[in-house]
Amino acid sequence: MPSDNRPGWLDGVTVVELGGRIAAGACGSLLAQAGATVIFVEPRDGTPGSSGKWPQRALFAAGKQSLCIDPGVDGDAKVLIRLIGMADIVLLSSDLDDPYRPEFIKAWSTKTVVCDFTAFGKTGPLAGEAYTDAMVQAVSGAAHTTGPADGPPVIMKMPAIEYATAVYGASACVAALISKDQCGQFQHIDMALYDCAINCLGTFLPAYFGGGDPGRLGNRHSMCAPWNAYAARDGWILICSASDHSWRLICDVMEMTELISDPRFVTLADRVDHRDDIDAAVQAWVGRYDLAACMEKLLTAGVACGPIVRVETNETDINLAHRSMIHHLDDPAGGGTVRIPGAILKSDAAPVRAAARIPEPDADRAFIEALRPSAIPEPDDATSERRPERPLAGVRVLEIGQYTTAPLSSRHLATLGAEVLKIEPLEGDAARQWQPSNDGQSYFFVMSNSDKQSLAVDLNNPDDAAVFTGLVASADILVENLKPGSLARRGFGRGELAKINPDLIYCAISGFGTDSAYGQRPAFDTVIQAMSGVMDANAQDGMPLKAGISVGDLMGGKAGLFALLAALRFRGVSGKGEFIDLSMQDVAAWITAPLWNAPSTDVDAETSMVKCQDGYLLVSAAEVGSKTDLTRAEMSAVLDAQGTACTPVLSVAEVAVHPHTEARQLIVWRQSETGVDWPLLGSPLRLSGTPPVVSKPIGQACRVNAEMKVALGLK
Repeated sequence: MPSDNRPGWLDGVTVVELGGRIAAGACGSLLAQAGATVIFVEPRDGTPGSSGKWPQRALFAAGKQSLCIDPGVDGDAKVLIRLIGMADIVLLSSDLDDPYRPEFIKAWSTKTVVCDFTAFGKTGPLAGEAYTDAMVQAVSGAAHTTGPADGPPVIMKMPAIEYATAVYGASACVAALISKDQCGQFQHIDMALYDCAINCLGTFLPAYFGGGDPGRLGNRHSMCAPWNAYAARDGWILICSASDHSWRLICDVMEMTELISDPRFVTLADRVDHRDDIDAAVQAWVGRYDLAACMEKLLTAGVACGPIVRVETNETDINLAHRSMIHHLDDPAGGGTVRIPGAILKSDAAPVRAAARIPEPDADRAFIEALRPSAIPEPDDATSERRPERPLAGVRVLEIGQYTTAPLSSRHLATLGAEVLKIEPLEGDAARQWQPSNDGQSYFFVMSNSDKQSLAVDLNNPDDAAVFTGLVASADILVENLKPGSLARRGFGRGELAKINPDLIYCAISGFGTDSAYGQRPAFDTVIQAMSGVMDANAQDGMPLKAGISVGDLMGGKAGLFALLAALRFRGVSGKGEFIDLSMQDVAAWITAPLWNAPSTDVDAETSMVKCQDGYLLVSAAEVGSKTDLTRAEMSAVLDAQGTACTPVLSVAEVAVHPHTEARQLIVWRQSETGVDWPLLGSPLRLSGTPPVVSKPIGQACRVNAEMKVALGLK
């Protein structure tokens, strides 16, 4: 429960969680953190099954109200029909479980935002297939990107795709509520794990569109070097470099400044081409020291790095403890005490609700039966007759972001109708340099920044600072992922921004949070994976292993999207601006929670990788052995005949042209202002009434002249 009596972002919103997928459970948990009343509907017989969220009941029931239902019991049926009829949001997973009769469906058909989490969505050739997280990892290309370069694909042990879909689903639900507030339109949301997995391939698809064949890189990065796990005397350390500046810092620390001018390492592209040589040099230096000494030297110089945090002891990490990310709660159903994650959302204007209890089954029936319809006023006739627009039409967003997190948040805000102004330094976002490129622009940068207008601004220049002040005064949202304190040092700290625009919603996304035990420590995705438990969870043969997809960056950006939408809707009710402090470490630790208390999840089921003539199969059996004389299709037929389930492990190249990818428009081609065709990522937020729109690639950054000031509405 909240620590004070102030309303939360989603106070007054009632959510009925019916779906058995992990995505439905995690979505409900996130909505509950934001203040919604979430009804956790579970079977009366207490045997919901051994898949999905049910083996983790304590985790997914925490912070919610429990209601046990037997659809065949008339009294229960009436309770559920009434509950659905008054709900603002209903969460389903219709491909995995659909135990409810048609009369329940009628209860929400005209009133309620319905979000259905499935593996493949309602359309496309794979629609209706009830794949698990592990199977979706295989068929979406995510597994193909995870693992050592010289080894088989690896299935991530935490259900990362389910969690990614959960956060996108929560964002879609709030966007649908905003539309309802504007025009009275209720919507159905089609959330597919596959769609969200494709959206996670942003660091691999550029290589494919540049003519390459992206695959597994172990702990390396496809577009940066050095970027790897290195063995110190007493443990592993992650070191990350994404620019010429950070490479120079590393060379200075290692006292190998001659490497800066070495022809093999002059540019970022050169370093990627000679990463074996770079890794050998860095490993030789790291191997001379213990972990603490390496960390001290690198952090003093400002180099992004971090040690490996163990899943079973993550509460000993001083920053996760500082930010209250691990709680111990009594589990009345399972017995004993379990570890439950704290709230990943930290805000100023509204309290965020970390789970304070795990309910006994059916413990909240009396409370639920006494619930009344939402206090949020129903739209009047004039509102209901408005032509529905995209939810964020008329909203101005400023983004000061680089690489992935803040750019991801604002990219999706743009697809929902917001005007997004990307503020870049005069030299441009560092990701503009990443290879491969098209027409002189980085594929990665353009795919990460669609539907934005870019402005080149030097905040150290008084004239440009005045322009930025005007932009802040005109904006609804500011989202950034700079090192904490960077804006404050330029005169734009939280207090100054609030004076310029008291209504501003300001979201700062950083590796460890603004309120951090680690101060201003820099971080990249792999460092966050290391320091949240993700790499430990995926360890292979004693070596910590990162997820191929950038789960730290991606989940941070998705959490930012949800927080901004929820805070924006709350501002419409309260009139209050907001400061949101998001830590990528918090969010990454949150997705490992299914591994904290139970030894198994869907992705831990007994499976093996079978090497075939043309790739790999994920097989639901412990040991099958290689079949390099058979293709995947031929081996699949053999296994089908034996009654053994299997899923092809598709490459990024195969996924990019897969019929389901095309049917769901997950990669769309749009022409730039200069007439160049670009592949862009489609939106996974499938709102039926006000669907997101991906319309254009980003252009070059422009200086703000007098004419542009007029166009932007500045004095």
